[in-house]
Amino acid sequence: MKKILLIVMFISGVLYAQNEAYDALNVLEPLIGKWQTKEMSYGFFEGLPDNTEMVTSNEYKWITEKSAILGTWEAYTTDGKQKINHGSILYYLDPATKSIRTKHIGYDGKVYWTGNGRIENRKNSLAVHIEELTINGTHTAYTNEIRILNNDTYQSQFVNINQGGKPIEDHPNRNFKRVK
Repeated sequence: MKKILLIVMFISGVLYAQNEAYDALNVLEPLIGKWQTKEMSYGFFEGLPDNTEMVTSNEYKWITEKSAILGTWEAYTTDGKQKINHGSILYYLDPATKSIRTKHIGYDGKVYWTGNGRIENRKNSLAVHIEELTINGTHTAYTNEIRILNNDTYQSQFVNINQGGKPIEDHPNRNFKRVK
């Protein structure tokens, strides 16, 4: 009887911990799925061409029994012949701060970079505050403002961009449409 009680308590504790992460990350649940937009590239990230028409595909999915979210993306020229960039972002609940944090890795062209960030839940949007560093030492800080417009559309805009201590103009809004 004591063994059964101990097992039930252990399982309950594990499920409770998983619920805390899920509850915190639930603000991102409307993004779960596959998305796409057609846009012009923006050359302020080291390794990216400027003004190249491309198709960007994003996918967000729950991982580790809904205790984290993995976002992946890749962008190709509209003819599909050249990959522009690709990467991944891991969204997770940080136990120390009890806030959503992010880890980023990817390539812009042939330039490798990593980064980290945190999410601020605003009234009508999510602000992902990001800092990235390329393999060549270029430091970029910016905010990705995300707005869910409806079940099939979300908007993303890079704002407050600072690269190597120099401010850069905000990027135009991008509208992603759900594809699955």
